[in-house]
Amino acid sequence: MTINRRTLLQQFSVGAGGMLLTPFLQKLEAQERGTYRTPKRVVFVLFGNGFPEFGSVPTGVSLEVQETQQIPLDQHELPFDIEPFKPYKDRLAILHGLRGGRVMPYHGGGFGALSGLFNGAGTERFTKVAGESIDAAIARKLPGIFPILNLGIDPGSASTQAHYCSSAWGPGRPIASQCRPELAYQSLFGSIGATKNDFASRRNLLDLMSGDIKKLEANLTGIEREQLDHHIAALEALSKRESNLSNKFEAGTLAESAPQLPSPFPVTWKDTVTAQFDIAASALAVGLTNVVTITSELCAIRGKYSGISDVTTHQLGHDDPDKELNLQGFKVLALTRRHMAERTAALLEKLKSTPEDSGTMLDNTLVVFMSDSAETQHSAANNWPFVLLGNLGGRIRTNQLVLYPMREHRLGDQRPGEVMKGFGGKGLSSNPTINTLYNTLLHAVGDPRPHFNLIGADRENPALAGPLKELLVA
Repeated sequence: MTINRRTLLQQFSVGAGGMLLTPFLQKLEAQERGTYRTPKRVVFVLFGNGFPEFGSVPTGVSLEVQETQQIPLDQHELPFDIEPFKPYKDRLAILHGLRGGRVMPYHGGGFGALSGLFNGAGTERFTKVAGESIDAAIARKLPGIFPILNLGIDPGSASTQAHYCSSAWGPGRPIASQCRPELAYQSLFGSIGATKNDFASRRNLLDLMSGDIKKLEANLTGIEREQLDHHIAALEALSKRESNLSNKFEAGTLAESAPQLPSPFPVTWKDTVTAQFDIAASALAVGLTNVVTITSELCAIRGKYSGISDVTTHQLGHDDPDKELNLQGFKVLALTRRHMAERTAALLEKLKSTPEDSGTMLDNTLVVFMSDSAETQHSAANNWPFVLLGNLGGRIRTNQLVLYPMREHRLGDQRPGEVMKGFGGKGLSSNPTINTLYNTLLHAVGDPRPHFNLIGADRENPALAGPLKELLVA
């Protein structure tokens, strides 16, 4: 019997069940009308303190090249920082040699990291919103119930609720990053009986949806019911996390980290990263959004990577030692990047396990893994490394390391008279910029533009306009 999808959609409540089942029902309705297209989704993962050569280049590869090279990744081992991406090597593209152009990423790129626009000098670079960011541009092309999910992790304060740091709809129109996982959960999945101060009292979200789910299951075919099962499983994963937090809260086991009630949880940087990635994965899996930005350190050098190290992020960026861990600062930073990579890999695995049309959700997803401050804490943006995971349904060339022309040089001064240990690649002035990469991503999602945020004479330079032929599948 043919299902009247529109009638089904209208039958459901406008509460928790209606909101969370809407993406699934809209897909069924579009399939019936013949207008359904497999959705694409893009995730940006940003972290501070740079992405140095030893953390982002496969072993045995030199960055000093005279011309653009595309090196298959099959025969190369990934470095420690991004080793969690090994199972996805066939979906991996690593880029070196792109320049920051007009962005000043010294101590963090601020809004310039995702816009490619000049972001001011001094402290202004963390507050100046010069134009549209790439995640917002993509969100306009890939709309969802929530156009963009922007999640932040503030190592400077566990109580920060929201912060403007990376994304913007346009000049002077920043997008807030939600820094508290429980508040992000509430905004996405409903308060479920909680007041603004007692998230820990929530119970299983799906209890409120059981009637809607049973009604829907009775009208679905075998394949559609299987897809619904995966949709529900994603919701259950978050409900379980919330339930576990509730039990810990009520049992008093959070007393040490939350001496005053109510106190936000999780508290440490490490646990907050994990929680934010879990929320992002579930929001993508159930179709609430197609664009996510996760920003660690909020595009600046601040606080500590609590849960990993008690040394400040700034000191670690100068290679100051963590005596408790018996590690130099750069080694500690490698641990923080690896944690971000592990959580990114877990997100990829969740999407890979979720069927979509003739494949999985991972087949139509791209993750952009990058530092907001290019290759080092005090960067001049001569080389802005990127790791891309996924191919957006075959639109991005993967299984390759792309090296644009570079010469080897010592990484930038860290303090007066001090030179940071190690070498890196310095891209030539004729190399493309991060704007070129971002325009490539726009082409890949079906929004080809002459350029992305180029200004002045840069608009007349075809090498900066894009897209990058090494990346984009025509």
